[in-house]
Amino acid sequence: MAHDQDRLVLLRQALRSRDAWQVAAALKYVGERLEPEHRAALMPELVELSASPLWAADARRVLERI
Repeated sequence: MAHDQDRLVLLRQALRSRDAWQVAAALKYVGERLEPEHRAALMPELVELSASPLWAADARRVLERI
């Protein structure tokens, strides 16, 4: 449980990062490897990214899988 919470905290930080590689890596991980219930916990960050022209397509793909 604590491991899952730590992982979500790190993913939140990466999704909010100004470094494109961190955001890209986090989106890939969330979309491909993270369990659906944990993806749902990141919904606010994913919705915010879906409004960004740079990340909209990737974020929407992840949101569709929730």
